[in-house]
Amino acid sequence: MKVFTTHELPQECRKMLGEELTQDPSDIINAEVIMGWPTELSNLVSRAPKVKALQTFSAGVESMDFSVLPKSVKVFSNAGAYSLPVAEHAWALILSLAKKVGKRARGESYLISGKTLLVLGAGGIGSKVARIGRDGFSMKTIGISRSFKDPEAFHERYSYREVENHLGRADVVVNALPLTKETRNFLNWERLSKLKDRSIIVNVGRGETVDREAMIKLLRERPSIRFGTDVFWRKDGKENFDDPIWELDNFTGTPHTAGADATREALDAAMVAACTNVARFLREGKADNEVRIEDYI
Repeated sequence: MKVFTTHELPQECRKMLGEELTQDPSDIINAEVIMGWPTELSNLVSRAPKVKALQTFSAGVESMDFSVLPKSVKVFSNAGAYSLPVAEHAWALILSLAKKVGKRARGESYLISGKTLLVLGAGGIGSKVARIGRDGFSMKTIGISRSFKDPEAFHERYSYREVENHLGRADVVVNALPLTKETRNFLNWERLSKLKDRSIIVNVGRGETVDREAMIKLLRERPSIRFGTDVFWRKDGKENFDDPIWELDNFTGTPHTAGADATREALDAAMVAACTNVARFLREGKADNEVRIEDYI
């Protein structure tokens, strides 16, 4: 089964997939599996009449054009491949906000240990964030999710529809939600307004899972609440890292550097994870992280 990749892969992948792996554009016509970033896969699928499966290098797949995919084609995300670096990054944002790191003016420092952490989206990233909070800072951990990658990382677990009952309990909220029809503007004004004073919110999911105008309103009206993000809202199809939200004193951020963009080590590990999933598909005809296409169209 021919496997086409849009990018050069680590040597470990070549050992795993052997002679089936190709990067030669002329081989796309015979490819049954294509590996790449979501937008690349959308553009290539029409040139691959034999394709059976698409494997993304990314964890998120919202930028893929699902409308162009044949119904028989399976899509596998790389969910979980960036869990550790992104969870570490989330904690960098949490602690920076809590301790006012990088701010010249003195400000109140918030204590984290022993407080309550609420995680939205309990996949690989959210579970790692919860583990660090639970084991490293003795926090009470609450998970809000459709499913739980590591249930034991959470003292309490609830579904999306129960989120309103628990937001007001949190000292720290970490958003690790993917962007789907269900999660767009998940943190809207109605929900954000339930947060208590002196709480910290961090977003390492997708920008559009947070209502931008509602967040800015919250930060302006309640300055004791602090917000940090690694992901930004899109403008003209691209994340706008120059968003005016930077002007607010109770905000901090990074330009989407939590995962593969920050370190080759993280990218190589993610590509190996994608190759491992493809190798399983070649052996068994099934693999992990199959995308529910109905969540996107």
